[in-house]
Amino acid sequence: MSHAAETNNEDLAVATNPPRIAWRWGILAATVVTLLSLYPQLQMWVTGHESWRNSVAYNQGLGDEVAYAAYVNALIDGRPRRNDPYTGRDDHPNAPLPESLFSIQFVPAYALALPARALGISATTVFMILTPLVAFVSGLSVFCLIYLVTGSNRLATTGVLVVLCLGTLVSAEGTFSSLAGSERHFDYFPFLRRYQPAASFPLFLVFLALVWSFLTKRIRPVLSGLLVGVCLAVLVFSYFYLWTAALAWLGILAGLWLLSRPRDRRFVIPFLASAGIILGTALVPYFILISHGADSAQSVQSLVTSRRPDLFSAAEILAFLVLVVLAAGVIRGAIVCHDPRVLLAASLALLPFVLLNQQLITGRVMQPIHYKGFVTSYAMLLALVLTAGLQWRRRSGARWKLSKRALVWIAIAALDWGAIEVHQAAKRSAGANTKAAEEMSVYVYLAQKAGSDWRNGDQQVVLFDDLHMADGAPAASPLPVLWAPHMVVYPGVAGPESKERLYQHLYYTGVGVKELDAYFHGQNVYYGCAVGLFGFDRLVDGLNPNAKPISTDEKNGELNSYRHYIEGFDKARAANPRLSYLVTPEVGGTDLSNLDRWYQRDEGEQVGKFKLYRIHLRDHFEDANLSQRVSSSNALSQ
Repeated sequence: MSHAAETNNEDLAVATNPPRIAWRWGILAATVVTLLSLYPQLQMWVTGHESWRNSVAYNQGLGDEVAYAAYVNALIDGRPRRNDPYTGRDDHPNAPLPESLFSIQFVPAYALALPARALGISATTVFMILTPLVAFVSGLSVFCLIYLVTGSNRLATTGVLVVLCLGTLVSAEGTFSSLAGSERHFDYFPFLRRYQPAASFPLFLVFLALVWSFLTKRIRPVLSGLLVGVCLAVLVFSYFYLWTAALAWLGILAGLWLLSRPRDRRFVIPFLASAGIILGTALVPYFILISHGADSAQSVQSLVTSRRPDLFSAAEILAFLVLVVLAAGVIRGAIVCHDPRVLLAASLALLPFVLLNQQLITGRVMQPIHYKGFVTSYAMLLALVLTAGLQWRRRSGARWKLSKRALVWIAIAALDWGAIEVHQAAKRSAGANTKAAEEMSVYVYLAQKAGSDWRNGDQQVVLFDDLHMADGAPAASPLPVLWAPHMVVYPGVAGPESKERLYQHLYYTGVGVKELDAYFHGQNVYYGCAVGLFGFDRLVDGLNPNAKPISTDEKNGELNSYRHYIEGFDKARAANPRLSYLVTPEVGGTDLSNLDRWYQRDEGEQVGKFKLYRIHLRDHFEDANLSQRVSSSNALSQ
């Protein structure tokens, strides 16, 4: 038997027959990651007061968590799959709602909402539970994957901390971006963003482990393929970026495997065919749902045309170095190219290049920044750990592997950086979460006050003078809001209506043309206002490679449009939508004289640090119309 064949058999034996797994080490590593993940929430409880008990510590650096919490809250309330918690509109035979990425990717949402409804707990409580649960399960999943590949319990234990704690570091985000003075898109542990990708991330890791196990054991290819296909099908209805990444990785690994191990084709081809049948079956309803989605021209989640390459992201640079090390090892004979472990490490290192450059072939791309935050960095770290665990052959014939001391120091370093990331992220989010905790009392009170009347759809609309507060309300209250920045990601309103509702909010809260112009010049701060005027992709780098900077002409166009809106504000606009509640701070607040021209406020109720008013549309508009004309003249003169 040749040396290469002996090496191949020996390596395959190690891969398929590892020593006994030491679960205590996996549980220890997973517990450490779990404790780190709990830090922001524990900090809120320790430093907070009574109102914080119902408040979830959102990670402001990850964004969109309030929008996901709103959808879970709607499902807990028994609303249909197609719903818009911000406008209060549900799918109805007489007024059907289009599909959205929330309604299409329904598996994780229902996996959270159904148990929550049965247990009688809120969406925010579910989010509190989800974080440590996902951290622990993901830690165990990474441990099992690395152990199955390398057969080393020590490396798998260290690998858990490396993979899950260094995600932002290797993508040049989080604390690193703050130190480097660059724009920060992600911080904390990105895989824990709730509920996407958090609720689906462990399934992605399980998919990797299943494919590896089936390919190395080489038994029952059809059944194995069917099981992998089912896992992939569940991912299809869970999260776009995870199922496309899983499919891309499977294609890369299969290609490498078929080229370097031709004798395995009799197993691999039936295995892939069986998985493909299940995937194809799942994609049929998936694309049907997509075809019933909102107009792509108005959707913030639409595909855009681009063939611009992306070859120099931080994860790609590090993955390239891993590939160079693997290639050098093959050339020097330290490893063999047909070793299954080498193929796995190479496939994971190649994944970032495929995901971030698939547009060179397809010509389409959709918010590639999510691949960078949730997939490519973790794939690269897995490739790095697996490469370190290959037990490289020395020229003397002995095997090289990381020493126990080296593994301990690597684990300590990864743990330290993870602690830094968690602390800094919690520190950056502390102010916003303090405010959100104070606002929770209003949300809970509104939910209690609404009772069962919230099922009237958009008949009880709430006006929050603070758009940040409006953004977080649907996560805890069933009542719709006049406008909020994340309203644009739901299908309840089209672009023109969303912008009109934003204009209405600005008008009611005393923002004139002069104030809006000052906002465009950075002199005022209105949370999320620019999102409603120009779209997320114009403001967040990495969402749309074709996005252009907002021009002066566009800003002037919005000023003119808002001026005309103020001039034409009348009874019909005041009544559509009809407002029922107003929430303002107890102290200070905004100029509500425009609102008072059209609505009558009651004496109000004190709720925490806020004042809640029940408001009614005035019956007589003669005086209101006269005052409105005066207001319009004043706004124009400004």
